[in-house]
Amino acid sequence: MAYIDSLFFSLNPFIRVLIIMALMLLIVAFSIKKKQLTTSGIVAAFIVGTIITYIGGLSGILIMLFFFLSAAVIGKVIPDRNKAIHKKGGRRDSAQVLANSIPALIGLFMFRFTDFAQIGLVLYATGLAEATADTWSGELGALSKSDPVSIITFTKVPKGLSGGVSFVGTLSGLIGSFLIALLSVGCYTLSPIMIAIITISGTLGALFDSFLGATLQVHYRREDGSLTEHRESDGKKNVRARGISFIDNDAVNFLSGLFAVLIAFVLSLVAI
Repeated sequence: MAYIDSLFFSLNPFIRVLIIMALMLLIVAFSIKKKQLTTSGIVAAFIVGTIITYIGGLSGILIMLFFFLSAAVIGKVIPDRNKAIHKKGGRRDSAQVLANSIPALIGLFMFRFTDFAQIGLVLYATGLAEATADTWSGELGALSKSDPVSIITFTKVPKGLSGGVSFVGTLSGLIGSFLIALLSVGCYTLSPIMIAIITISGTLGALFDSFLGATLQVHYRREDGSLTEHRESDGKKNVRARGISFIDNDAVNFLSGLFAVLIAFVLSLVAI
């Protein structure tokens, strides 16, 4: 992919913009057909995808597309009975798109505009590895026959509630993070040790997501006494049961992405 990226960046800027617009329109058409994004999510994805392609080349958007398409495919695997209770269910809006993208974009801007180009690529890949690990662990973890346990107390919690972990979910997240790492190293010809850095950082970020979900993320209590992450249920307001009111699932996704990127930055400084 390095040669293709070099060829892409050697093109006339106007031609590059036309190619980017064509790619973004294809992605938007796919998301509309598969109902993966809301209207605001489509706008945010178009802007983010344009920035990624313009700065990171075709390799950059390829890695992002792996995350996007894998989430779409896995979403078809989850039975409807699990989707109904799962926190990731439904279409992604702009807040979700940006929460998953901004940590990765930090690395991409570092790659293009600082002297830490290689580290920047590692951070970009790590941001997407964390998002992939979090999505895969949550979605595929819902297929576990046993209930997840709290990452803090190790007591059973309902499926789909933030803060819960399971063996199936954690293994799925590790695999998703590893595949992003493998793809990134292949696209950008990074050193093999970067596979370990991206995989470890992305997986730890996903586990940190669960930690925040069990501690700081806001949860509400329905009339029947059950916990939920939604302010309202069936048109009725729920009562806040725990957590900080402004730290919702999107905030947790953003913070866990930053956490993963920070770990990758420190590990990269040691390894390079």
